[in-house]
Amino acid sequence: MPKKCLTKEQILQAAVCVVQQGGPSALSVRHIASVLGCSTQPLYSVFGSFSQLQEELLTFIRRRYLTARCTSYRGFAQAFLRFASEEPELFRFFYLRRRQGNEEPLEDVNEERIVRLLSQNLCMPPEQARQMHRRMQVHCYGLGVMIATGYGAMSREEIDRELTEFLSVMLRHYKGLTDETALAEWLTRSRHLTDGKEVLHEESGKSV
Repeated sequence: MPKKCLTKEQILQAAVCVVQQGGPSALSVRHIASVLGCSTQPLYSVFGSFSQLQEELLTFIRRRYLTARCTSYRGFAQAFLRFASEEPELFRFFYLRRRQGNEEPLEDVNEERIVRLLSQNLCMPPEQARQMHRRMQVHCYGLGVMIATGYGAMSREEIDRELTEFLSVMLRHYKGLTDETALAEWLTRSRHLTDGKEVLHEESGKSV
């Protein structure tokens, strides 16, 4: 019988389906091959090893599910938490896996772009913007874990309120704000992140 010709994209999408349906522990070459209706040999021909397939699956998830295009700082957080809510098994596979020594504990594929936009729009030195964002990351990561593991459900309104309240705390600290009018102004700026001539678009119905 001739070998079934498969592309990397097809194999990785099948791997996503395995994780979505059975959780991270279900991921195996045998289960992926079953979804594709083939033997395991074509998968090894494309990837060489299961560990290589896993690494490329992480890259696939980063590109397909985690790279966000938003017009507000809160929008980036909402995109992350939607992923936790809508794709809990993929969230667990990506964020709750055991990390290697050289891996970032809180990986954010949007971090460099976010820090640049925050620095520009909130008039912060880049390192200060990064420090603030790292603290927001920790807070959102905790919320994401709670949502993805079923520990606590949150409505969109509750998420919006939580994000606004915590960002307000961060802005008061990093901008040295004591006036509510000034705080409202900086919150508004965080909702309209632009980068020169670049215009950023959120998906319809997801703007804030």
